[in-house]
Amino acid sequence: MRYAEYPTKEKTSCFPVAILIMVAILAGCMPVGEREDCVPREPGSGGEGAGYELIDLLNREVWGTSDFSEQEYAAFSPPLLWIKNDPRVLIADEGEFLRSPGCAEPGLYTYLHAFDKGFLNVVKLISMDQPADGQGLIRRTELEKYHLLTYFSGRTVDILQNPTGESFIWVSRSENRPSDTFTLPDGWSLTSHVLSSELTVDLSGTVSVLRTDNEDSFQGPLPGGISF
Repeated sequence: MRYAEYPTKEKTSCFPVAILIMVAILAGCMPVGEREDCVPREPGSGGEGAGYELIDLLNREVWGTSDFSEQEYAAFSPPLLWIKNDPRVLIADEGEFLRSPGCAEPGLYTYLHAFDKGFLNVVKLISMDQPADGQGLIRRTELEKYHLLTYFSGRTVDILQNPTGESFIWVSRSENRPSDTFTLPDGWSLTSHVLSSELTVDLSGTVSVLRTDNEDSFQGPLPGGISF
């Protein structure tokens, strides 16, 4: 599934979330749509092109879908306490969500039908948009998800490493990527590796998502046993 994991900086900094929550409570804001929690269905693997996500700020849930067209998503305005992520393109060759956050076993998923679309709960947000370096070039979001990624043999993968030695793999980019390159903070490194065999990366549990200044997404940290 070609989804992202957290909103862009511009879309989270416009108004404090705590104030929005107070406004929603005073206004009697009700839950949006109809949901089914932890039901045994196949979510599918997604198709080519961009995936779309809506972020429920009140419940810190991220809902992914492929039901929008590009034009529909651009024109869609979410309700109070919901925001749109930028359309994302998966870098990995294959991606599969093993379960939704809060579900006890693999193969159980939480669904939402809202805005005449079907959504899958892909992420539970823990913290959002925190500086990952002293220069403010990379933003870090902590989240819970269960995401299996596959990179085929022969392809090139990019690895971002921070000064403490943690490594993060390139997972997605913005569909409207402003630049093919990003500004690397002092003490960080970016390396490219050609895979001699298929690489499977299991991003399950608490995952860190690093968003660079060109809206690329690197995720991890990767376990020490992965070699290139």
